Amino acid sequence: MQKTILEEQSISINTFMDTILPKPIVSPISGQPVRPLLKTYIKGDKEITEAHYIDPASGTFIRKGLVSVKDISKQEPKAE
Repeated sequence: MQKTILEEQSISINTFMDTILPKPIVSPISGQPVRPLLKTYIKGDKEITEAHYIDPASGTFIRKGLVSVKDISKQEPKAE
């Protein structure tokens, strides 16, 4: 069975990008617990969700990680 170009692209995206679990971490700056801020955006036919970690004491960006990539081109439109 042959795969379409979109299927191969989704495989390569998920293969080369490691995903993370959006769980609280300890800030390396202040030592306080940091909860991730989940940001979702659409790029092409993909819905991408990222977790951004920002130090609560200073507001300094710590890191971000990929949570999920969903193919939205195959979803059916919502019934109104």
